[in-house]
Amino acid sequence: MAYLTKKQERERFIAEFLRRLREAPLGTRVYMRCGDVFKDADVVSIAELRTAREAALVRDDDDGEEEDTSR
Repeated sequence: MAYLTKKQERERFIAEFLRRLREAPLGTRVYMRCGDVFKDADVVSIAELRTAREAALVRDDDDGEEEDTSR
């Protein structure tokens, strides 16, 4: 299964929408769900994600409660 880039998704969406517009009778509204086709991907720093993830792990390990070692 091949994944499409955002640009490819937009091009396919616009082509399909234009096809539906051409096929629709005059004066008919054409609706299509676009989801997040027109939303650009968020660009984040991998280093920032790793730092945040490590900080969350440290907080979970260091929650101040003593572990039950009776098992």
